[in-house]
Amino acid sequence: MIVTSTTYVIILSIIYIFSLSIIFQAKKNVTNDETNLYGGIIIVNFIGLILHLLCDYISYNYTALPYTFSNIIYKLYLFHFFVFGSLFLRYTLLIIYKDKFSLSNKNTNLIHVVLAIVFLIVIFFFPTELYQDYEKTIFYTYGTDVKITYVMIATVQTATVIMSLLNIKRIDKKKAIPIFIFVVTSAIMTMIQRAHPEIVLGECINSFTCLLMFFTIENPDVRMLEYEQKAKELAISASEAKSAFLSSMSHELRTPLNAIVGLSEDIASYKEQVPNEVKEDTNDIINASNTLLELIGNILDISKIEGGKLELIEADYFPKEEIESLLKIMRTKVEEKDLELNVFIDPNIPDCLFGDRLRIKQIINNFLSNAIKYTEKGHVSFGVRWINNALEIKVADSGRGIKPEDMGKLFEKFERLHVEKTSSVQGTGLGLSITKSLVELMGGSINVDSVYGQGSTFSVIIPQKLGDPTKVVREALSVEEKHTTDYTGKKLLVVDDNKLNIKVLRKAIASFNFEIDECYDGQTAINKINAGNYDIVLMDIMMPIMGGEEAMGILKQNPDFKIPVIALTADATTGAKERYLACGFVDYLAKPFSRDIIAKKLENILGNTK
Repeated sequence: MIVTSTTYVIILSIIYIFSLSIIFQAKKNVTNDETNLYGGIIIVNFIGLILHLLCDYISYNYTALPYTFSNIIYKLYLFHFFVFGSLFLRYTLLIIYKDKFSLSNKNTNLIHVVLAIVFLIVIFFFPTELYQDYEKTIFYTYGTDVKITYVMIATVQTATVIMSLLNIKRIDKKKAIPIFIFVVTSAIMTMIQRAHPEIVLGECINSFTCLLMFFTIENPDVRMLEYEQKAKELAISASEAKSAFLSSMSHELRTPLNAIVGLSEDIASYKEQVPNEVKEDTNDIINASNTLLELIGNILDISKIEGGKLELIEADYFPKEEIESLLKIMRTKVEEKDLELNVFIDPNIPDCLFGDRLRIKQIINNFLSNAIKYTEKGHVSFGVRWINNALEIKVADSGRGIKPEDMGKLFEKFERLHVEKTSSVQGTGLGLSITKSLVELMGGSINVDSVYGQGSTFSVIIPQKLGDPTKVVREALSVEEKHTTDYTGKKLLVVDDNKLNIKVLRKAIASFNFEIDECYDGQTAINKINAGNYDIVLMDIMMPIMGGEEAMGILKQNPDFKIPVIALTADATTGAKERYLACGFVDYLAKPFSRDIIAKKLENILGNTK
């Protein structure tokens, strides 16, 4: 067998295309139209290189081999150029019209197959002529079938160029590189072959194109990263959209809930003047409203946790006072179910700690609420100790307990265990999931021990720093005697676009004897404040024409403005109070609010005059 320099180039091309194919198949890649098409192009190119070697061998040994066998090899060699060129054209169409073009399109596949059959029949119809010059080692085929192949290649190249130029803005710059190289090098190679027919390197050009496609476009690792990034971006976008929706819904729900709570409390204040049935119904409405408010808060928390936006608001606080205030509420719930509440508060707990007191109270509230919910008789025990610069909080009950197979579901969102026995228990199954996230956010740990049918014990350890008592911002003390505060002679301005909310507020502070004025947007409020002489302003945040924050910003521009303004809002997110205080509001009132809360706020600002 005679070996030429062209043969060496073909052998080298076979080696690196074979290696490229192995790498492509071995690496993890995304299965889609683009990678499938690229895999097919590599295989066709590899087959073409093998056929080229066979053609060289036949050319050198033409008389020693059967004519039929030699003719079939030559025809398949020509046919492979059609297959490669048509696949590359489909690749070009795929990257241009990636949203519309698909390999699964039956009509496109049918046209492709029909054209391939027609081309194969045509080239088999015409004979193949062989030129041989053993002295100069020049061998090549010529004839009508070869000319048809040249016409086909030129047609594919022209179609590729036209489609690329017409859609240049739609093609990714990286993806355009192999297309450009393929067209240019193929055109140059065609012109060289016209002058020197013995130089046949079309498959080598194709191999080089495949190599470029792999490293600049179809590297499976790069493609995998791109798809993972897109999937991550879609997941983040979906999570943000869901969080925004939940946040918006919780905000919107709080506004009507404010009216329900406020008007129910107003009805309850007439307990001596209404039938017992009305009093009972009113209490049920208030209890249901409080449950709904808790559920809304949980949904808002879980949306912030999933969005990575849950933050701790740390400050100095008195832990024993905070725990005692929470236990007062819990004792009422325990008494309603005729349970025994056992409490132990470690006397060694420091008087002042530094941490997020509200989140710690939320954890305790979730544990105690669950214990009370799922305990029909017996006891609920609560204990808190100071161990190694951390609060150890433990809640035990004699309730239903948890089955061993359900322990893994305990902290999953929206999961409620043995629902068939707890259908009367209200809740979304978010409390424990939120609690676990809060504990982990504070660098603590959580543990559960339970015996099914005998009860459960939940415990957490939460690291806390020692606080500075002089920096504690105390809430106003609870009002011992309701409706005894008297603000006769003082003027109060209520700014809210929702007249029902103003009605609720008027009823809530009716006994305080304010002279009450009202308006419905920030701009009107500014005009009234500048023209009037108010002692305090309650201003809603979200209003038409001008919102509360914008109005507050304008008012604060006046150095003589000294009137205290309390922000009214359905925004109960973490950090909301701090944000509004930074805007210039003296305090923050989250909807829905009760009479006692309003009284505390007013007394804290104006004092308690009887």
